[in-house]
Amino acid sequence: MLVLTRKKNESIIIGNNIEIKILKMGKNSVEVGISAPSSYSIFREEVFKEIKRKNVEAIHSVEAGDLNDLKNIFDRVKKEL
Repeated sequence: MLVLTRKKNESIIIGNNIEIKILKMGKNSVEVGISAPSSYSIFREEVFKEIKRKNVEAIHSVEAGDLNDLKNIFDRVKKEL
């Protein structure tokens, strides 16, 4: 992990197109601004973990019959192409 010290209004640049800027500093928190292309998904950690949990839950809820139905649909579409 790279650890950097920044002051208010200072930035960190990642690659050529991502900027992380320190906007405000409080006693127990820091307000961070992120400028990045819209093709990047940016989430708070707790939201990201919840999305991952729900995706895993959804995968486990799929039954074999559902997958066979989906395969049959794809097979019919391929034949039509």
